[in-house]
Amino acid sequence: PAIPSSFFDSIRTMTATIAIELGEVAFGSTHFHALFAIGFVLFLISFGINIIADVMIHRRKI
Repeated sequence: PAIPSSFFDSIRTMTATIAIELGEVAFGSTHFHALFAIGFVLFLISFGINIIADVMIHRRKI
């Protein structure tokens, strides 16, 4: 996929990419592993946000 050159160009989210392409990819292929890596990145982002939120909540309780 090309990098959008304008804010008005259409894009696809990482979640949509996984959902759309996972059904057509061969198990164990490089494409499969790339989709798995995208999912892992999404997990790390959500985990990091949850850790930061938890730290902020506990600081306010003290």
